[in-house]
Amino acid sequence: MIDLIESLGKGDHSIAILGSADQVYIQTNYLADRDLFNLDYRDGGPSRHYQVNVPTREIVMAAFLSYLAGDDRWRTMVAWERDTHYEEL
Repeated sequence: MIDLIESLGKGDHSIAILGSADQVYIQTNYLADRDLFNLDYRDGGPSRHYQVNVPTREIVMAAFLSYLAGDDRWRTMVAWERDTHYEEL
C-alpha cells in the first residue's frame, strides 16, 4: 500500500482504494491540475460519504495507515465534509 500511495500522480497511477466491506472504504486520487489529493471515505450508503482535499501525500499516507490499522485517527486528522453528490445519483 505504501508503494501505491507513493506512486500516485506518477505515470498511470492516480487512485488508491482501501475497503473493509461493501460500500465501506477510504480512497484518494491525485488532482494533477491542482497539485492536491482528494481524500474520501464512505461508511455505508450514499448519505455517509465524506471528502476533503489535502495538500500532501503524507496526510494521505497517514489516513490510509490509520484506516488499515483499524484505529479512528483518520476520522479526526482532517476536516471531512459530507459529499451529497452521491445522494443525487
